[in-house]
Amino acid sequence: MIDAESIKNFGRRNGIEIGITRALPLRKEARRILKQSRALLFINPAAWSPKEIEKFCDLKSVMPEARSVITAALNYYTSDEPDPSRPGEPYGLVARYTRRNYYLELRRRLHRLAQFIKKEYGGNSAIYANGPIAEKPLAQRSGLGFYGKHSVIINPRFGSWCVLGEVVTDLAIAPVKPLNQSCGRCRKCMDACPTRAIIQPYVLDRRVCVQALTNWVGVIPDRIAKVWGNRVYGCTICQDVCPKNIVKQPVPSETEIGIVGQWLPILNILAMKEEEYRARYANNQMSAGWINFPAILRNGLVALGNIRDSKILPVVNKFIKGRDQTLAATARWAKRRIING
Repeated sequence: MIDAESIKNFGRRNGIEIGITRALPLRKEARRILKQSRALLFINPAAWSPKEIEKFCDLKSVMPEARSVITAALNYYTSDEPDPSRPGEPYGLVARYTRRNYYLELRRRLHRLAQFIKKEYGGNSAIYANGPIAEKPLAQRSGLGFYGKHSVIINPRFGSWCVLGEVVTDLAIAPVKPLNQSCGRCRKCMDACPTRAIIQPYVLDRRVCVQALTNWVGVIPDRIAKVWGNRVYGCTICQDVCPKNIVKQPVPSETEIGIVGQWLPILNILAMKEEEYRARYANNQMSAGWINFPAILRNGLVALGNIRDSKILPVVNKFIKGRDQTLAATARWAKRRIING
């Protein structure tokens, strides 16, 4: 069996933390995900059947000969804090994890890791980052991190400010023991969530989670829209207050791929056609095929309603008169917020 230390050391030299586990099915995790999510209607039962969830939690679905999984975490916490007093036209906040394409950067580093393993030990590998396998349970089982009560994996070095990826291989590599760590009695993430989406430790109601709703197409309920702020994509409030993150120090930018930055100019976004938007942010995950462009426009209108600047009423009125009923309803909501103050 291959010793894990050389692989872990190579990963750290390339800026990633490494965990290792056997490629065994995650049947316990699959049953838990199925029971919680389907019972509470947090997921689409048609899209996530029991068979699909079992497949998601079984590495054999992506590599039948898989014997080991190398999990990896890449830090995305940098010092680019947004300026809340930014003057000029209205700008919408972008969540920290998507200000650059850290997933693509992690894939590139995992390719280097796979090449190193191939040269040293042989074997075959498949690489994933934000892919079709259960990355969080694998990260927990491989010693890469532990679950926070906000359902995000916490790595001892990076906190939860990291994206996850995997190298699935047919080599037998010595596994790393899971971490004996937890959040203890802390519930700061649960208390800070503006929509109370963390209904109990480790259980997230995606129907009211701002992070999830930023890519959902539909009219945002009033109580959620009012606490939405000026977000255009994503939300990390639960991570912002986590003690495991507060102690982390900013690091230099980890990638120059797909730079979006802290803000997007809302009026520019609302004036774009979908093709223009996807071309403008082509290398960032915000333009990926699974991103719903109508949801981005809707988010911009919610943000305008919370900014409450009367000078932007002409833009809002344009959407009120438009054909898209979701955008029209959101624009009417924004107009009431702007006029009523």
